Amino acid sequence: MEQQTFYNAAIYCRLSKDDDLHGESSSISTQKSLLTKYVTDNNWRVVDYYVDDGISGTTFERNGFKRMLDDIEEGKINMVVTKDLSRLGRDYLKTGYYTEVYFPENEVRYIALNDSIDTIKNDNDIAPFKNILNEMYAKDISRKIKSAYKIKMARGDHQGAYPPFGYKKHPEIKGRLLIDEESSQTVKLIFDLAKQGLGASRIRNVLIEQKCLTPAAYLHKQNPMYYAKIFANAEEHRYYAWGNDTIERILDNEIYIGNMIHYKEISVSYKSKRRQIQPRDKWARTENTHEPIIDRETWDLVQERFKHRGKLARTSPPNIFARIVRCADCGNAMWLTPRQKKPKTDERSERRYFQCVTNRLYGKLRCTCHNASHKAVYTLMLNDIRQYASLAVEEPDKLLSMLTDEENKQKQKEFQTVEKEYKTGESRLAELEVLLQRLFEENVAGRLNDANYTTMFARYQKEQERLIVRLQELKRKLSSMYENLDNCKKWIDLIAKYKDLRELDAPIINELCEKILIHEPKKINGKRTQKIEIFYRFVGNIPQTCEKY
Repeated sequence: MEQQTFYNAAIYCRLSKDDDLHGESSSISTQKSLLTKYVTDNNWRVVDYYVDDGISGTTFERNGFKRMLDDIEEGKINMVVTKDLSRLGRDYLKTGYYTEVYFPENEVRYIALNDSIDTIKNDNDIAPFKNILNEMYAKDISRKIKSAYKIKMARGDHQGAYPPFGYKKHPEIKGRLLIDEESSQTVKLIFDLAKQGLGASRIRNVLIEQKCLTPAAYLHKQNPMYYAKIFANAEEHRYYAWGNDTIERILDNEIYIGNMIHYKEISVSYKSKRRQIQPRDKWARTENTHEPIIDRETWDLVQERFKHRGKLARTSPPNIFARIVRCADCGNAMWLTPRQKKPKTDERSERRYFQCVTNRLYGKLRCTCHNASHKAVYTLMLNDIRQYASLAVEEPDKLLSMLTDEENKQKQKEFQTVEKEYKTGESRLAELEVLLQRLFEENVAGRLNDANYTTMFARYQKEQERLIVRLQELKRKLSSMYENLDNCKKWIDLIAKYKDLRELDAPIINELCEKILIHEPKKINGKRTQKIEIFYRFVGNIPQTCEKY
């Protein structure tokens, strides 16, 4: 029997994005109207409306729901009314806790109108089963959303609420990206500076100096609703407050070479909003989904540079060989000693040395010293560049011959052999197609019996299949050889610019050079000698001139 005839009722309404697909019957306004009429018809008082719009029923971290619980604790409410059980929640354990434990303990009557559930009555045995069905519905919706997401992922659609920095959403095709002319210039600048060998900190300083808007600031500029709290009454410098993490994320994002990456992180459960970061081997990559901002050559160079990034010692003047000069044995970057003060004077000596970082940190047990004079490395590379630049301008064919025949004439001979075999194979494949067609015609015309036809057809077909496989192998080999030739020509065009080079700087070194390997010094006939290898972009090291002692 009811202990109380008058109630202070809370009308609780919830609508998730998925529920919204079911039309007007599930809308907030419809829920309010329906429940208000029910409460007033029973002469009860509506204390307040508690609404969570666009919130999933699988979580109870909802502002409207929490506010209702606070009012229950304060004794303002002794009745909660919802349209049905699923409005209260779709997690059957937590929903059951509130209906079976929390509400009774706080002397709150709960009514789910459309499900005919009223906790003051004793015929609510169906409620737990409805809660389970509601959760199953939520789980099914989650499964369908994941399925739809996979389809969009396969198409290479962009799934974010707003586009990545440097891009804008396509005005007509949902999920497609277009290059944003303004912000993409900042992205290009970041990659260009990284290509020159600058680290994240130095790139950040350039962006601040040039007053480049941060991604958040640019998004706020496009739509003031985004990051409104952050930039409300913000000082001007806040719009250019770049961080190293932001720069490194941009430099590591394949979106800028036209690839879409999905599953960088996943939800731990359909009941939780917590995300779990995925290892790279579990990422899903869809290539060439949109126009790239950064060319592949620049991307590969920057990724190679940043593989070896780390906190290198700051030197004065700056180390123009940073991350380029490496130990030939352990592969780690070489540390450059600062200029030392001369005894009894304030002047600083120009004598500086590269030292192996591994040796400096752990001693001879891990790697030997590999000391090399900064001046020697500088002079070696400057002279090397001048030599090749002069050849590139005055005798480009001779330089090309040096690069393609660097070991001996075997490579050129192999190239000619492969090319000849490929052309012969193509010709024979065309002949086989004609022979197979003639066999068929002769058999149909009755001039070739079935037994001979079958034998000859099988023989020609087998030869055809073997030839197709071989031609594919030769094509890949020729492609690799042509690529090597193109790289040599590209390098010659690149280095020709530096015929009159007078001094080196970081951008020049990073544009031309992949790495410089410092070998352990040796003594030959009582004289200290040391091998230093320069590996150029596109062509690698050139043994005739790169082995220096």
